[in-house]
Amino acid sequence: MAKFLYKLGSFVAKHKWWSIIAWLILLAAIITPLTLNSPKFDNDITMNGLKSLDTNKKIEDEFGQDSEKAQIRVVFKSDADNGIVKPQVTKDIKSALKDIKDDDKDVKNVTDPFESKQISKDKTTAFADVNYDVSATNLSDKSRDNVKDKIDKIEKEHNVQVERMGTGMESTEIGGSSESIGIIVAFVVLFITFGSFIAAGMPIVSAILGLGTGVGIISLLTYAFDIPNITLTLAIMIGLAVGIDYALFILFRYRQIMKTETDHVKAVGLAVGTAGSAVIFAGITVIIAVCGLSLVGIDFLAVMGFASAISVLVAVLSALTLLPALISIFHKQIKPKKTKSEFKNDVDTFWSKFVVDKAFVAILIGLIILVLAAIPIKDMRLGIPDDGVKAADSTQKKAYDIISDKFGEGFNGQIAMLVNVKDKKDNPQQLKQDLQKMSQDLKDKKNVDLVTPPQLSKDKDYALIAVIPEKGPNAESTNNLVHDLRDYNDTAKKDYDFKTEVSGQSVINIDMSQKLNNAIPLFAGVIVVLAFILLMVVFRSIIVPLKAVLGFVLSLAATLGFTTLVMQEGFLSNIFGVSETGPLLAFLPVIAIGLLFGLAMDYEVFLMSRIHEEYSKTGQNKYSIRVGIKESGPVIVAAALIMFSVFFAFVFQEDVMIKSMGISLAFGVLFDAFIVRLMLIPALTALFGKASWYVPSWLNRIMPNIDIEGHALQEKYTKK
Repeated sequence: MAKFLYKLGSFVAKHKWWSIIAWLILLAAIITPLTLNSPKFDNDITMNGLKSLDTNKKIEDEFGQDSEKAQIRVVFKSDADNGIVKPQVTKDIKSALKDIKDDDKDVKNVTDPFESKQISKDKTTAFADVNYDVSATNLSDKSRDNVKDKIDKIEKEHNVQVERMGTGMESTEIGGSSESIGIIVAFVVLFITFGSFIAAGMPIVSAILGLGTGVGIISLLTYAFDIPNITLTLAIMIGLAVGIDYALFILFRYRQIMKTETDHVKAVGLAVGTAGSAVIFAGITVIIAVCGLSLVGIDFLAVMGFASAISVLVAVLSALTLLPALISIFHKQIKPKKTKSEFKNDVDTFWSKFVVDKAFVAILIGLIILVLAAIPIKDMRLGIPDDGVKAADSTQKKAYDIISDKFGEGFNGQIAMLVNVKDKKDNPQQLKQDLQKMSQDLKDKKNVDLVTPPQLSKDKDYALIAVIPEKGPNAESTNNLVHDLRDYNDTAKKDYDFKTEVSGQSVINIDMSQKLNNAIPLFAGVIVVLAFILLMVVFRSIIVPLKAVLGFVLSLAATLGFTTLVMQEGFLSNIFGVSETGPLLAFLPVIAIGLLFGLAMDYEVFLMSRIHEEYSKTGQNKYSIRVGIKESGPVIVAAALIMFSVFFAFVFQEDVMIKSMGISLAFGVLFDAFIVRLMLIPALTALFGKASWYVPSWLNRIMPNIDIEGHALQEKYTKK
């Protein structure tokens, strides 16, 4: 591998312009069809394999409802007493709703709040549902503007507050500010690291071209596959972060080699052959981890994993084939200058002295920080964000709050109970009596606010009852109610010979969270075992991989605990822009496991390989740790800060899913890189002494030799 990469790096350095041209042609070939036909990302997250979804499908078939089609709920609120039922207001609302239907061929129907009795008790608020024949993904901006334009007239003429919510509302636009902020901070970190504007710009140029290519490929795939728009955000986050980091590792190694090498082509080859091997190892690790999301058994998570894998793969390729060309073009401008510290033979730094000489103290401090951050994880709840957790100034949030205030908190989280009444449809009177008794049973249940009258399907095989909880869809009491309603099936079967099942967003949230919770042990177990085996083979040690995986578990717990503290408990909510607290994104833990595992192994390999190399030469454990920290520490710090800046920039997005991912990944990098990899791991290595490098002789014999940093290659070519 190292020899091949050496030849690849040397070839690209010699034929630098061909590499640049090839990348530009590839990018143009990908972007051109996208300019002719815009990509279609799904606005909805679709799930599969859940009981509640099967029930939902039955409801759609039996009652003619289609949850996959777009809907916009328009909420009208007047401050005047009985304001919404004033004759002129009523007339104009009816007229506006009729115009919405008449002026848009995609509108299937519009409910009339006055005929459907969708009016609050104080008669100040009403809502109408605009139902479409197309999905939310295919709903045009023209259709959305049609609704807004028609209802704006009501707001202006009658001083009525009008807000909108629902699946048909446009999704948060991703792009621009977040990426720009991350890139700017990354540039500053790179400039401090290299002391050169040109050197600082190279990893960014390489990463951006790679990111554009990766995102373009993912966008092209939307022509053939259903890909959620959140997938693109995740791919951008991880692609930009690893793209800059991988290029940083190779450029950092190149500048180290150039301190003793005069031929820049040879130096590029050596940099790609050595650091490039580590980049491939890190990239493959991340790709395996994100593709492992398919183990969860939920389609959209598998799609997110595969799309992220594409982004990472292109980032690796750009670091190996585009960055060397840039280095070759600007090699004179980025030649390193010797600093005073390089003339010293002392390998000690303040940090290495602390973690090596005071290893027990360093371990204690690190564990205290991680444990404190992890404590909130015991209260972590999972769910799917709804309009209630959107930005306070968004129309969706305002509409959600008005509905909660005027119709009850549970109105936004209605639970649909589907009742199989086939056995009694030939006895309509008995059926009616039993359904009435059953409705009363449901009303008497704890946490129930209201139960709607049963609605029979056309063939009278099923009845549909809406149970409105006292609290919102993400409340703990609503979760309890869902479990109670499911348990009620036994009572319904015994007392009325009915079979019941439930659906609705609250139910889907519970089912999805349960499915994810069941999948996490398998997913995490595969990840941990994979990490242990890979690191054991690379470092030929039992203790090194054991420390690495335990450190990963600690940093993951701290990450999820801190994210829970912010997103669920509201800690520092003003700083992070969290306008409404709620459960964590249901699939956040598995995403965090997959991505942070790959990044953690990246830093682990970069630090421990240098320590291992020095230990192999000297046999001095503490000295080797000091050398590793001094030589690899700066690039790990720079890489971690870049990762943090890229991820943290997404924290300021309004979309709560993106915000929660940004917080978890940003602080996950901080916990893992600074507390685990640069504090706990070297301190534990010092504490274990030579035992850190012990491996049974029989195991040593059967394990393959893997030189992921290409040190043998470097020794061979630097002797020439």
